[in-house]
Amino acid sequence: MIDTDPSERAILWLPFDSLIFDVENPRLPEPLHGEPQSEILSYLYSEGALEELAYSFRDNGFFRQEPLLVIQEPDTDKYTVVEGNRRLAALKILHGSPEAADMSFVGIQVSAERLEQLRRIPCVPISDRGQAHAYLGFRHIGGLKTWPPEAKARYLLTEVRRLAGEGFDDPFRELGRRVGSNAQGVRNPYLAIRILLYAREEFGLDVAYVQDQRFGVWLRCMNSGDIRTYIGLSQARTHGEIEQALEGVDQRKLAEVLGDLKGEGGRSRAVLGDSRDVTIYGRALVDERARETLRKTGDLSLARQVVEELELEPRARRLVKSVKLFLETLQRAEPADFSSSLLQVMKELSQLADSARVIVKGKLDKDDHSV
Repeated sequence: MIDTDPSERAILWLPFDSLIFDVENPRLPEPLHGEPQSEILSYLYSEGALEELAYSFRDNGFFRQEPLLVIQEPDTDKYTVVEGNRRLAALKILHGSPEAADMSFVGIQVSAERLEQLRRIPCVPISDRGQAHAYLGFRHIGGLKTWPPEAKARYLLTEVRRLAGEGFDDPFRELGRRVGSNAQGVRNPYLAIRILLYAREEFGLDVAYVQDQRFGVWLRCMNSGDIRTYIGLSQARTHGEIEQALEGVDQRKLAEVLGDLKGEGGRSRAVLGDSRDVTIYGRALVDERARETLRKTGDLSLARQVVEELELEPRARRLVKSVKLFLETLQRAEPADFSSSLLQVMKELSQLADSARVIVKGKLDKDDHSV
């Protein structure tokens, strides 16, 4: 049974200065894992939008209904906060803790009485991280307070590996059930973060920018069959199949795609700048002419034109639309606007349409006979 509401469990009121940040917090950027407490606080101060929490503490104190989730460190009186690191950061700054030197909230004055009330914080102790996994996943993966895509993916990666190690045949499905998602909702971000780590660990590629700044676009890329085909990643579904498929990834092509998201090779802009262009980008990669254009120019719009030249039906539909618009113009035109030369042009247009129809029909008939 998933324990999704720690507030219903026994609460301890712990001194705020006995609480420490979780150095394995999935929401922290990967390079910060294991760093000193002061570094984590500095990051949360600059990136965590803590002011709203500080205002709430000033006006309301600490809500008993939202306790921190903590694990006591062995043989010490310290507790690691596995849920609530932003709230802990705001508290440390309000109290002027040593690691919060030179940090403050402009315009937020907290009375001495309120600070005294904030010296002890409601916490729910758990025995190990395993007890926190289901709650964190339910709350931040499928729940209302969701993490950013890259943080979600790293959490899912850790949990999938843990479940696979415990012998679950389908860790994607099992984890999806636990966090209020499904197998595909777990598999897609797992694959996206897994291949980035593989690129870094096996190929020595620099993936930091894509992982930190473009992960949403990268996730969309790894949902593209064309892009996966280009880099040599087969259509794997199970955890074991994905791990095996990674061995077939082409290092050079993977590096190309990563570079297209970063603006490498002297380009000031990324080739793939918008997730909405992932589909056309993937189609350009798998077509030799379009890919050559992309590599020569670094311009996806030019590669798009090459791809669209190969799409006969969409081009024909655009021509039909143009002709329909022209017919509407003809119907509104005055008799003085017509001439024998215009009639000759219309005959030529009709002959071209007939020729196009004959060519298409002939190709289809030939294909049928060859089957």
